[in-house]
Amino acid sequence: MIKTNIPIKDIADYTILVLYSRGIPVSPLKLQKILYYIQAWHMVYFGKDKLIFDEAPEAWINGPVYRSIFDAFKNKFGLYDNIIPDIQKDISIEKSIYYTHSKLGIDKDQTDFLESIFLQYGTMTDGKLVFLTHCEKPWSEKREGLEPFDHSEEKISMETMYQYYYSRMERNRKERGNGKV
Repeated sequence: MIKTNIPIKDIADYTILVLYSRGIPVSPLKLQKILYYIQAWHMVYFGKDKLIFDEAPEAWINGPVYRSIFDAFKNKFGLYDNIIPDIQKDISIEKSIYYTHSKLGIDKDQTDFLESIFLQYGTMTDGKLVFLTHCEKPWSEKREGLEPFDHSEEKISMETMYQYYYSRMERNRKERGNGKV
C-alpha cells in the first residue's frame, strides 16, 4: 500500500543521508528542488491524490521552496552550503539510512521510486535544478507578472504539477513508442 502524508522533514532527512552516503553534496537549495520533484513525480506514478507529503511548495525566486524545510535549515546552513547530516558517532551511515528509511514506512515501490529520483536529479548541480524548475510551467505560472527578484509566497498548484509532469510522461511514452528517444 502506498504511504502518503509522510512528514516532509523525514523525506528530507532520508534524501540527505542517501545522497551524502554516495558522496553527492546537497545544499538547502538543491534539497528543495529534489523534494519538489519527489512530490511531482510521486503524484504521476502513484496517483494525483497520493501526496507523499502534504506541504505545497511556494514559488520563490530560485524555484520551488517548502517553507518548513527552509525554516529547518536557514540558521544551520547557507543556501549553497553542503548539508552535513546529524549522524550519531556510534552509528554508521548505513544504519542511519536504515533507521530513517524504517521511519518512513514505505514499501519497495516507493523506495525504488525515491531511488529513481535520486539518480535522475541528485547529481545535478544547484544551478541546473534551478534552471529546470524555471523552465517548467508549475513554477513559472506562479511567477507571471513578477520581476525576476520579486518576493513571492504564492503556492504552486498541485493540480498544475500533476498535469504538467503527467503530460511529460505521456509525451515521453509516445516518443519511445515511435522509436524516438
